[in-house]
Amino acid sequence: MWKNKKGAALLQVLLITAVLAGIATMLLRASLSRTTAARKTRRTVSAQMLVNSCMAEVNTIWSIKSPDVFARDLNQCIMYCNSTNLTGACSSGNSVKSHQCKITIDGYEYRVTAEFSDNAPSADGNTKCELVYTIESDGDTL
Repeated sequence: MWKNKKGAALLQVLLITAVLAGIATMLLRASLSRTTAARKTRRTVSAQMLVNSCMAEVNTIWSIKSPDVFARDLNQCIMYCNSTNLTGACSSGNSVKSHQCKITIDGYEYRVTAEFSDNAPSADGNTKCELVYTIESDGDTL
């Protein structure tokens, strides 16, 4: 038996404190990982919603074109041409390669830009257009 009862009581308090600290740490880790996963999921879903909204705008722009103009623009990897010449190729000064969508959610304005990247040759030698979406905001992070 312990002769120093103050030391034994102190040791018991320290052991219980260590066990409780360990349990608290495990609970905080579990809570933090769930919060982090939920935040990442929210960001992914929000970003996909913004891109889908801008994609609908771009599809609307393309849907009002005639088939010949649509084919001409897509062959040049441009959104549209500012000139009224519908027969030939669009000059580089008149071609527009990007479109910016402004979307406001809960008072925050997001700018989603749909832009054609540089032409990349595919395996069969044809040129493929790649449309890249980027998201910017005025303060809120997704």
